[in-house]
This record gives sequence, structure tokens and C-alpha cells, in this order.
Amino acid sequence: MRILLVEDEATLAIPLSDALQEQGHVVTHIADGAAALAWLNDNLVDIVVSDIRLPHGDGMQVLHRARQSHPPAEVLMMTGFASIKQAVDALQEGAYNYLQKPFSTESFLEHIKKMCELCELHQELDHMRQAVRSEFLLSGKSNEITAVNQHLQQWADEDLTVLITGRSGTGKERCARALHQLSQRADKPIVAVSCAAIPSTLFEGEMFGYRKGAFSGADADHQGLLGSVDGGVLFLDDIDDFPLELQPKMLRVLQESEYVRLGETTPRKFSGRVVAATKQPLKQMVDDAKFRQDLYHRINVLNIELPDLSSRVEDIPLLLADLLKRWDSEKRYSVSSTAIKQLATFSWPGNVRELENSLRRAMALSGRVRVLRIEHFMPDIDQDHLAVGDQLVGLREITARAEIEAIRNALEITSGRKAKAAELLGITRKVLWSKMSELGLDQNK
Repeated sequence: MRILLVEDEATLAIPLSDALQEQGHVVTHIADGAAALAWLNDNLVDIVVSDIRLPHGDGMQVLHRARQSHPPAEVLMMTGFASIKQAVDALQEGAYNYLQKPFSTESFLEHIKKMCELCELHQELDHMRQAVRSEFLLSGKSNEITAVNQHLQQWADEDLTVLITGRSGTGKERCARALHQLSQRADKPIVAVSCAAIPSTLFEGEMFGYRKGAFSGADADHQGLLGSVDGGVLFLDDIDDFPLELQPKMLRVLQESEYVRLGETTPRKFSGRVVAATKQPLKQMVDDAKFRQDLYHRINVLNIELPDLSSRVEDIPLLLADLLKRWDSEKRYSVSSTAIKQLATFSWPGNVRELENSLRRAMALSGRVRVLRIEHFMPDIDQDHLAVGDQLVGLREITARAEIEAIRNALEITSGRKAKAAELLGITRKVLWSKMSELGLDQNK
């Protein structure tokens, strides 16, 4: 263990330091209180042993500083002027224990042994917490996703508003839920609101709530989505679809942490953190007068940008493994290495959502086969154009053919209903129309 010994009496400090080093510990000895405080500013230790009375300082200050470090150090206090008040004060400040001089080396080392065991237990618990936290991070090892996961861990316990940007299917809601699960609000609710899914005529009542009799049909009080947050997280998905006329009311929520229900005049307090996601560039919407600039600045305090799957194809193996855990709890399926290589050649306009739907389709179409191949993911793909040995050929042609066949297959399954086909492919209807135009498919069929 790394141990800091703060003691000005050399006749005690030297034998204690020698005894600790004989036990295999790395010991730093400082005889001055102010110097010990300065040293703790720049160094981390596992255990601090400190006298109460020190030149140019106070052992209680050393105790406080050691307990404020991250992770906090265990502290053993020593003094030749013991009193009940000093002992109580030291223990209340977080000291492990209190030794009155003179004491035997054996007694001192027994305390250190127990403190080491406590440190090892704390380290094990920290590793377990980190393992649990990692379960909520986004799957992938690419530079882009590594940066996103760093932001998630760094900003999880902040109360600042977060704006998540990225194209449809990149995992914006998964990102918001990770922020929630990694935060101290994890035991509170996360209220996910699809701003695009609520009809504009109902939006105000659903979001802000209403009082009985506020309008025709308001037969009972309705607390609204804001009232449901209760100290948790409000996730505004597709905030680019938030009605322009109601944006001043949302601005008040962010600025004053309060809102007014329909039919009432007395403000209610909003308790929670706001996380928003957008599929459209909000800055452009501000320039086009389709989104309030002041609201944009309020929600864009911290920004997380999710990359397209096509820019991080090296993450596809980890994504598939994660998705198989979710959809194949019995561990029946795996994906062939050849299929994984081939999947990395596609453009994935629907991003991770499209990959997920493609995997679910592959599992459904594989029959009794348990090792999924590319034809399970793309049933109508031309196998002659996929690979020669391990060498992929005609990359651009392969991608286009795969997309064409996937779109045709989806349209056939859904009897030509484009909205349903887009949902099956994990993309928006707008993206589907764009792809059909790009690939020369007849949009009238």
C-alpha cells in the first residue's frame, strides 16, 4: 500500500517508517503539516498516518484533505494529548481510528493490517461498480464511441442539460438512458417523450398537465409528463419537432425550473434533469426561424454527437454481440466471421437500428441453422458478387445491390407500404425515399 506518515518526532517516525517498509509498503514521511497538505494536493495514497499536533499545520486538516481525495484515503490519527473530544472529532471527520502515544509497534501494525484489508475491499467494490457502469455504455471500441462513452461517464452526475445529436437509428435514446443509469438519479424515473409522436393539439396538456375543467373533456386533473419526472430525467426525443408556439413555456422550465398547468395560474416546481435529442441540425432551424435561439442555447449546454454506423464499422462485431445478448437470451445463434466482414461493407443508412432489425430478420429466416450467414441478413443478395476467398470485391456494387435487395424485400413483405418498410429497415420514411431515388428504384411501386 501507499502510505503517507506525517510525524515531526524523528524518534517515532523513523521506526514506524522502517516497520511499514519491512511489511512491503511504500512510505512517504513528511514532518510538516503545511508540507503534508501540499503533498496531498498532488499525490494519491491509500493510507495516511498523522499526528494531531504538527508544525505549521493541524493533523485534523490533513485528515480532512485525505478524506476529500478521490478515492479517499483511510486515516489513522496519533497524539500524545488524547481527549474524548479529539477522538470524537477525528472519527466524525472520517478517521479509521485513533492511537494514543505511546503505543507498541505491534499494535500500530495491527491497525495498518486492518486498514489494508479495508482498502482492498473498497478497491474490489470500485471494480465491481465500474463493471456495472460499463454495462450501460454504448457498444464499441472505435475512437468515436470511446469519446462518447467518456462524455457519458464524465457528465452523468452533472445537472446541466445535454443535447444528443445524430441521424436516425444511431442510438440517441440508448445514449440518454445510459446518462440516466450512470447518474445518481438512476433510482428516479426517466420519462421519455417523443415530441414527434404527440399531436400538436394535445401537446401542451400532455407535456405540462392540466386541471380538471381546463377545457372540454378535461374530466380529471392530469399531472403531465413534467410532473412525472419527480427528480429523474426528462428525455425529449426529436426536440426538433417541439411545437414552436410552446417553446417559451419549455424555456421557462429550463430557466426557472417551474411550469404552469393548463387551467392554473400558480407555477409548479420542476425537479429533474433535461436531456434532449435531435435528428435535425437545430442551428439551421434557428437560422430558418423554426426553433427559438434562446431555447437552443439552453438545451445545448453539453453536446454528445453520435456517429453514423458507416463511420465505425469496426464496432459491428461488438454491436452484434450486444444485440445477440438482447434478442437471443438462450444463446442459440452466432454470426459467421465471413458474414461479419461482409456486413462491414454495407452503408447502413438506418445505422444501429437497421443492423438490429437485420439481425432479428436473420434469426427469423435461418431455420435450423445456428451460425448466421450473409444470406440470412440479406436474403436476396447475389452471392457471386460477395467474395472470392477472403477478398471482398466490387465494394460499391456490393453495397448498392444489398441495399436494393433489402429495400425490395422490405417492400414485398409490407405489400408496398413504405412507412412499414422503413420501420422494418430501421430507417425513416424520408431516408427510404432518398435511398430509392439514389438507387433508381421506382417510388410508385
